[in-house]
Amino acid sequence: MNRILEAVNHFKDLRGLVIGDLMLDVYSFGSVERISPEAPVPVVRVEREEFRAGGAGNVAGNLGALGARVFISGVIGDDPEGQILIEMLEKSGVNTSCIVKSKNRKTIVKNRIVSKGQQLLRIDREKNETLAGRFRAAILEILEGVQGDIDFIILEDYNKGLFNGYFYREIISRSKVPVFVDPKYEHFSAMKNAFLVKPNFDEFKKAMGLQRIPNNVTKYLQSMKKRLYLKNLVVTRGENGMMILDDGGGYHIPSLQRNVYDVTGAGDTVISVLGLSMSAGLSLFESAILATIAAGIEITKLGAQPIYPAELKDGIRNHWSRLVKESSALKVQS
Repeated sequence: MNRILEAVNHFKDLRGLVIGDLMLDVYSFGSVERISPEAPVPVVRVEREEFRAGGAGNVAGNLGALGARVFISGVIGDDPEGQILIEMLEKSGVNTSCIVKSKNRKTIVKNRIVSKGQQLLRIDREKNETLAGRFRAAILEILEGVQGDIDFIILEDYNKGLFNGYFYREIISRSKVPVFVDPKYEHFSAMKNAFLVKPNFDEFKKAMGLQRIPNNVTKYLQSMKKRLYLKNLVVTRGENGMMILDDGGGYHIPSLQRNVYDVTGAGDTVISVLGLSMSAGLSLFESAILATIAAGIEITKLGAQPIYPAELKDGIRNHWSRLVKESSALKVQS
């Protein structure tokens, strides 16, 4: 356990680049005192609002909160919402110099209406049309410029128009450091030779053409890993934990049984901790257990919020030994 705690201390020495879909999360907090006379819906009296970096920005914020130095690259609008997003990122210590602005595209905004700790409604302002190739070319040029200053790359695909097959192939082939991918299923075939790919179970099923949960999930994990020449594959399954597979075999990592407050951002936490842990020298098995502990902390918070080294260390002390024992009993050979 001391070695794992020391790895967390090493996070502050790591440098990462997050490339992905950027968005601004707005939380409107208010009270509900009556039903509208116009329709059977609650009337929310908004009392305050909070702004947070969403999408790939949340991943960058997670990395920064855990001590890493982070660059972030993606496309935002040249608008007030984009400026607020940049301010939120810089406030969390993220280097925003690699962000590209578009005069023809508005910054994506997700506005959550919350009352008494419950999300009542989410309003999305976004366009998902594919971005012009010049934006991807600009980001690839940025990648070349920071290659000597980073230890890993995380790709965050929310299917908002930034990623296509060409973009995946170019980033992975050009990168001189491990590439961790949090994907959507549409471009799985372009992720060959990535260091790690982490779909959720729905994305995994779509990519493999599965209509239902198969009896032998491991066989399909092995098929994907082999077909894409992956070093590591992680499939998250929400409350059912995650399945992992590397060259040494596979494991089912059970989730922590926690009182769930809000699952928003749990997947972002997982990919962030996987990237940091493996870059710090931990194995996929160790990193997946650490990511499970981190996600178990994150879901006890409202909305997508980072966790900090002290919280993660407390989680390690409380849960590490049990999770290692339980997960070791669920090993599956390749």
